[in-house]
Amino acid sequence: MSPPCAAFPPSKLDVHVQADVKGKKRKLPGGADVDLTKCALKEMTQYRCFVENSQSRNSPVRCWPIHRLFRQCQDKKGTFMVETTAWEGSKSDPTTTTRHNSQAIGNGKSQDGHSSEPSYHQWSQAWEDE
Repeated sequence: MSPPCAAFPPSKLDVHVQADVKGKKRKLPGGADVDLTKCALKEMTQYRCFVENSQSRNSPVRCWPIHRLFRQCQDKKGTFMVETTAWEGSKSDPTTTTRHNSQAIGNGKSQDGHSSEPSYHQWSQAWEDE
């Protein structure tokens, strides 16, 4: 089991990324601080799925994409990854963050009532949602 993680707001990510998992300051050339904006941006799509009716053997499974963003940075020990999904959305102009927004987007509905535009969801912060 991995160790517990401290929860903090996205605005504090710049501060928290300066220390490694043991709490020691990351060492960069010249004693500089880690600048997340200079780290390579990586993205990943995961899917969150639910069985509509778990009592029925033929029940459909519904899945939603969850778009996650990471930054791959380098210190003297090597490379490390930092999830920046919420941070990317909080530091950007709201008109350019539609894919990074934690709320579902898209209000165009087709005739059957489903959205014609993609929507993105974010993992819940709770260990067990339901």
